[in-house]
Amino acid sequence: MVLSSTSRLTMEFIPDALSPMNGSFSNSQSAEIISTYVSLLITLLGTAGNGFVIWFLIFHFNKNPFTVYILHLSIADLTFLLCTFTIDTGKIICYYLNIQSFELQLFLTIFYILILFGYNTGFYLLTAISVERCLSVLYPIWYKFQRLKHQSATVCTLLWILSVFVSNLECFVCIWSEKSRLPFRICTVVEIYLLILNFLVFAPLMVFSNLILFFKVFCNLKHHQPAKLYIIIITTVILFLLFAMPLRVLVMMYNFEEENYETLGFLYPYLNILSVISSTVNPIVYLVVGGLGRRKTRNSLKDTLRKVFEDKPHSRVGS
Repeated sequence: MVLSSTSRLTMEFIPDALSPMNGSFSNSQSAEIISTYVSLLITLLGTAGNGFVIWFLIFHFNKNPFTVYILHLSIADLTFLLCTFTIDTGKIICYYLNIQSFELQLFLTIFYILILFGYNTGFYLLTAISVERCLSVLYPIWYKFQRLKHQSATVCTLLWILSVFVSNLECFVCIWSEKSRLPFRICTVVEIYLLILNFLVFAPLMVFSNLILFFKVFCNLKHHQPAKLYIIIITTVILFLLFAMPLRVLVMMYNFEEENYETLGFLYPYLNILSVISSTVNPIVYLVVGGLGRRKTRNSLKDTLRKVFEDKPHSRVGS
């Protein structure tokens, strides 16, 4: 539920998943129900984790350029997870109560738009974090003295606006195109535009920035360990590419090979679970990285997170 024209794949798949089954469970139908329960469990964990991070960032930590990005990223992930949880719950209720109506489809469509919005925002924010930290490594003097005071907040605001525009563009041109009687080719143009934006602009920026960050920081170590925030950025981007990007590729394949709907639709719920994991795992990454190199003392979760969000290198032992 993540790329241009996610609408057609999701809105064609969901009615099948919601349709009440006649007779005994088939293997594919059982797998769909099980995957929905798994998704529900993961979204609960992710909601708690991201809510925890948001709470501490707002009420317990001083703002710095990195924590502003992390706060917005956590809000985007929380939006994605809450909407996914709502839809999964609705699917299960409708399945067991044998409910299917136009109002239900409208309800699902609205939440899929919000899911798309949350996902796009998280994707764009991860790219912005990667690019900014890459610039801070390549041009440290410029970054220190020329960076705007409220640059992080400004960039986050612009990316939220971009995500609103992109998500609504896809919604009203592609999802509602049949009802609004727009020519189908207009949806195709929008899909190509979003394909270029996501795969030829943001994704390459994210990958190249992290490659540069990796080689500059981890391959040129002398007397300092890299700040833990660099480890977090690289780890979260890798997890995003591994867990969230496959569903983007699936939807892209569907855009050009709709005749393979059965095969692609079969993969959809499992790749959707991977996307949910991608939005759930970040708080775990923060806590794990915060505990690296720490003596075996019983520090609070607040202290662990504070270690994570310090924007400074750590000296090596014995240096």
